[in-house]
Amino acid sequence: MTRPQKPEAIEKIEEEDIRRKVGAGWKEAVLLLIFIVLIAFVAVYFLSREKGGQEVKIIGVADKAPEFSLPAVDGKPRSLSGYRGKVVMVHFWATWCPPCVEEMPTLEKLYRALGGKDLEVLAISADEDGAAAVIPFMRKNGLSLPVLFDPGGTVASSYGTFKLPETYIVDREGFVRYKEIGARDWSVPESAALVRNIIGTK
Repeated sequence: MTRPQKPEAIEKIEEEDIRRKVGAGWKEAVLLLIFIVLIAFVAVYFLSREKGGQEVKIIGVADKAPEFSLPAVDGKPRSLSGYRGKVVMVHFWATWCPPCVEEMPTLEKLYRALGGKDLEVLAISADEDGAAAVIPFMRKNGLSLPVLFDPGGTVASSYGTFKLPETYIVDREGFVRYKEIGARDWSVPESAALVRNIIGTK
């Protein structure tokens, strides 16, 4: 038994309906893709900007270390440029950060062993309470290395540092030669050799 054929007019209507559905599907897909791209663009835009509307740059090896001036434990301001000609370890930390607390005594050992004419260590605290939190911690752990206060995280942000601890070793000309994300044992011979190598680079 043969299937009855549809009238030509009905077939045309069905074909046009299929075309409209396919066309609508493509339009929806394109609009969805455009929407996703716009959302991604907006997200990247806002993630690439910090408070105040300035772009955030993640400082890495070979980058110029951002200049800063912060108050130290003794109340006097310390600036990175004030140590030009020395190798400087810029270390971001906080007393409420467990890895920082564990790492700090090893950084103190490195400071006592190599600090002086060729090396300076600047431990920049992110503690909101500043000296009230840091000084008791320093006394408890017998720390003598210079500590600066950055409670608002302005300097940390200028380096693109958002997770503590983080360390930058800046050469005599002000360029980052080494970056450590996370804690490191600075008291072991390998760490001392790393720092000595940068100190010896002219």
